[in-house]
Amino acid sequence: MRILTISFFLIFIAQLCHAQFGKGDNRYTLGKLTQEQISKGKQPTAAGVKEAKDTTFTTYNNASVAMRLYFVNAKNKEAGGSTGVYLNSQRFSFYCDVEKAFRQSTSNFLDIYEFAYLGKKYLVLVSLRDDCAGNACNYKCYNLFDITNAKQIVQTSFASIHGGKDSFGDYNFDGIMDFVRVMPKEADNTGKAAKSDDFTYTITAYTIGLGATSQLKNKTGQGYYILAKGDNEVTEFEVLQQDWMIPLKGGEGKVVETVVSKEPIIPFDPKETFLYNLNGEKVEKSKFSLQIDKYADVEGALKFCEELRSRKFTDVFLLPDQYNKKLYYYVLVGNYDDKLEGQPDEQKLKKIGVKSSLRDFSQRYSVTD
Repeated sequence: MRILTISFFLIFIAQLCHAQFGKGDNRYTLGKLTQEQISKGKQPTAAGVKEAKDTTFTTYNNASVAMRLYFVNAKNKEAGGSTGVYLNSQRFSFYCDVEKAFRQSTSNFLDIYEFAYLGKKYLVLVSLRDDCAGNACNYKCYNLFDITNAKQIVQTSFASIHGGKDSFGDYNFDGIMDFVRVMPKEADNTGKAAKSDDFTYTITAYTIGLGATSQLKNKTGQGYYILAKGDNEVTEFEVLQQDWMIPLKGGEGKVVETVVSKEPIIPFDPKETFLYNLNGEKVEKSKFSLQIDKYADVEGALKFCEELRSRKFTDVFLLPDQYNKKLYYYVLVGNYDDKLEGQPDEQKLKKIGVKSSLRDFSQRYSVTD
């Protein structure tokens, strides 16, 4: 028994070291960050189409649960609510964000497959965002369904520029499945300039427990992350900066010093539905706000917000925006139910020489460059 225990321990250490040091001394893949990778199982395929009133249903074979995609043909259909899926008679819409705030109207999928992991069974559908154009097509929308209990299926959604099965694994080794998201990020505060042809991005990890999604965080409450550079398909990458669950090596073959994330705001949803106050707390949007400026780094945005606070503006907010390739932080003043409510603040801003424009939150997407 003791020999078996020692053998198991040695295997675990070998796997962990393999995860730490990747394919070489300084190159990693997402799959090497987890102790055990998932393997694709059944891959459902379209089997037939049926029409029922204003809705088209596509049935799928080779799935562990009864599966039907639906498409609403009605002229006055609700935006984003025209497509979805029935799984074992339970109806679900498609999303591309963790908070499931924006329904997607996609009906084309990059991949559909099942897998079993840590005692549970899952079905995943991967698609592009329904606003796919230009850099927006970099994003992959994951709709993950826990089908372990076919009578009570649970859905999780998220976006990532990575589109592979190694987005799933147990990254903090606690026996519960997690997923990683990869989002573009400028290589700032690293002390190392990335080559002009390198693509830089941030990798963060989230856990799925009892139907709730939460980011994996360190003891101080800050999110674990890896700032990396590599190809835009994220097939492999080099670590520039990190605070991860295991030691990671950099380009020089040495373990990268841990740098704890100091960003109070983790804005990796492409279409965020909340504003953030200066404490990093989410504030539900009203209808309008005064948009002042945008920053590529959160530190610069927060400094400008503090300057506005010193000028007696009490309601100052940040709006993270990842519509295109770069991540921007918009500085906003006010959170109004009516346009007229913003006029006093607009006049105060003019007096101190600050230009502003009215931001209408009913517009679905932003217009960042």
